[in-house]
Amino acid sequence: MGIDRPMVAYCRVSTLEQKRRGYGIDIQIRDVQVFAERQGLLVARFYKDEAESGVKEDRRQLRRLLRDCRAGRVGSVILPSLDRLSRDVRIAENLFHEFAQPGVDVLIADMPAYNGRDRKDVLVRQIREAIAEENRKEIIERLWKGRQDRVRRGLPPGGNVSYGYRRIAKRLVPERAEAEVVRLIFGRSDSGETPSEIARVLSNRGLQRRNGKPWNQRQVATVVTRRSMYTDGVLRYGEAEGRAAELVLLEGEPHNHEITRPLRCNP
Repeated sequence: MGIDRPMVAYCRVSTLEQKRRGYGIDIQIRDVQVFAERQGLLVARFYKDEAESGVKEDRRQLRRLLRDCRAGRVGSVILPSLDRLSRDVRIAENLFHEFAQPGVDVLIADMPAYNGRDRKDVLVRQIREAIAEENRKEIIERLWKGRQDRVRRGLPPGGNVSYGYRRIAKRLVPERAEAEVVRLIFGRSDSGETPSEIARVLSNRGLQRRNGKPWNQRQVATVVTRRSMYTDGVLRYGEAEGRAAELVLLEGEPHNHEITRPLRCNP
């Protein structure tokens, strides 16, 4: 263990995990501190990545930790649990290799007897990495199937609300101000105007996107590609498809629909 160099800890949480499991950064810090006290160790610094996926390699605090390790500023790293480092076997093994190059030891709070120099412990670690990766894939598969089932029943799959609607309970309903903008976009698109031309018209009229930023070509094009949802209430997620009559915004609307007053659409 790098006695002459400080001991640090790395914690990570994704928004989804924090919400579902309650395993936030504060709890991870507590687990690390309890482990360190039992081992008679002192943690000099915490590197904390929040709202970062376990399969993302480029994390700000992880990048900083690796940089400090290479510079000889870190002797040992404590992880609250193995899956805080990564939920992908390849990424986790690459990171353990990165730590090993400058001679940085890795301790794992929920594997208190782990010894990175013992082949059997390394094998157990790799098995647990594989289990964490499989658990992640199962969660993704359940979410995928659940969202497809919702779409087939005419319900939104979840995630961001499409422009023109707002969420009430678990359903989408038209948002009046945004619906007016959608009709204007399609009226001009059907008249042959390009997305960039439409974006310029919207900006000139003082119309802004949901986040208060001006419209651009890409955002207008995104609205236009959702024609089936606005005209027929069609919802899609993967290969699943459903319909919801309440999503129809363009039915019976004249194509020359105009907005004469500037407005800022509510989120």
